[in-house]
Amino acid sequence: MKKILITGLGSIGQRHLRNIKRVYGDSFEVIAYRTRRLQQTFSDNMTIRDGVNLEDEYDLKVFTDLDKALEEKPDAAFITNITSKHMDTALACAKAGCDLFIEKPLSDSMDNIEELKRLADEKKLKIFMGFQNRYHICIKRAKELLSKNAIGTILSVDCEFSERVTTMHSYEDYRQTYMARSDMGGGPILNLQVHDLDLLRYMFGEPIDVFSLNIKSNALDIDVESGTSSIYRFINADNNAFPVYTHTDFLQYPPAHRFKIVGECGRIEIDMNSAALKLVVDGETASNITYKDFQRNDMFIEELKDFIDCLEQSKESKIGLTDGIMSLKMALAAKKSYKENRVVKMEEIL
Repeated sequence: MKKILITGLGSIGQRHLRNIKRVYGDSFEVIAYRTRRLQQTFSDNMTIRDGVNLEDEYDLKVFTDLDKALEEKPDAAFITNITSKHMDTALACAKAGCDLFIEKPLSDSMDNIEELKRLADEKKLKIFMGFQNRYHICIKRAKELLSKNAIGTILSVDCEFSERVTTMHSYEDYRQTYMARSDMGGGPILNLQVHDLDLLRYMFGEPIDVFSLNIKSNALDIDVESGTSSIYRFINADNNAFPVYTHTDFLQYPPAHRFKIVGECGRIEIDMNSAALKLVVDGETASNITYKDFQRNDMFIEELKDFIDCLEQSKESKIGLTDGIMSLKMALAAKKSYKENRVVKMEEIL
């Protein structure tokens, strides 16, 4: 029986725990590394399950010392603690020989990433990044349409991912969440927009540079950006530059998560939250579909299955360390741009 270590059981760590048990039952032994051992137990829709003790429900063996947890010789580790601790935790687990599933973002800086890459190569470790939105049904459909050149050469892209931070985790003081604190790797770029940065690379390749503007709101008592608007420059199939406008903020309710992809002969419009996709070609609506059976947790289950297949069948990671590095570089370039009020090239982020 393979052993899995989960390093942090906040909302995302608990989701992975539930899904492991849901899909694989007792095929894997799951142990946990926890520092705070908060007693909140979540459901799939992020509500608190009153009176349910997480550790008792899953009969978890829990460690408050990571070295002690690694002495149990887990085969794989889920890095699901706060962003600023991702790299330290991932390095410790990699040194112990664990394959890694790392939740987005990879880190909040480029520190020690080359060391993780070296260790992974040396020990032939699998690293899988937790970008579940690649499994969204609308992204799958858009990727298929783009591969068929359904809207012609890409001219521009407009995307947004915004949510009100004060209500994202209604069960706790938003000011104390990792999302709202720079020392924990917070902010909407690293916690929301990084998903879209990964999807932009997935659909359109690597950007050249970015210019960003910071949004600061007095309505929020946080020490990270309230929001950011950026323009990335990509290159299309005709070798011409095209703009990609991205926006993210911690202010909006209801949440917004959308894409508009414009080509020479049409456009694709996506509402991620409604699971709706509209295709317009030559001025006519070719299709307008809402995927009513879409369930958000299905994305997490698909990525989990791909990670386990990667381990058990020695497959390459579908979303690997390079994807984590490049999306992080895009995020850090945007932050550098608004801080220095200039265009920043991707190659500057080392």
